[in-house]
Amino acid sequence: MERGAGVASEYVAVLRQLEAAQEQYAVEQALSAAREQLRMDAAYVSTIDSERQTIDDVVGDVGALGLEPGRWVPIEQTYCARMLGGEMPNVVPDTSLEPAVRDLAITSEIGSYIGVPVTLSDGRLHGTLCCASEKPHAELGGKELDFMKVLADIVAARVEQAQGRLSGRPARPRDAGAEA
Repeated sequence: MERGAGVASEYVAVLRQLEAAQEQYAVEQALSAAREQLRMDAAYVSTIDSERQTIDDVVGDVGALGLEPGRWVPIEQTYCARMLGGEMPNVVPDTSLEPAVRDLAITSEIGSYIGVPVTLSDGRLHGTLCCASEKPHAELGGKELDFMKVLADIVAARVEQAQGRLSGRPARPRDAGAEA
């Protein structure tokens, strides 16, 4: 099955629930940490399904990159779909040098990108956690990717906590190794 094909629209509502709950502070803190530590213009978390990517939350300079909560883009026009599909790496220090995204209109506005999947403990893809900047960032590499993966695990845990509350049952505990 194609990655992201089984993600239902109910997950968009989960992140919106997080905005109103205490867990949102953890998501916002994760986004702020990503943006600040990687020195990027914006950090965002999105939900992905087989047709589109929806921006659920964003921290940073949203205007320059066209990122705003609730905005959705057809999946074939996104960096994230290409990253998830293995067509491009998770870390792209200079998007003008990446063949997989040269044809996308947004590449004229994004100079650097880093993205990781937000995967729930049962293996389902929820969406992505990403950072983007208008200018290239040559220093982006493995260390930054590892940091983003940890933040994605935090976001996934918060999504699952909200799902547990919404369904009336406790969320599944995450693998102890994922918290490290």
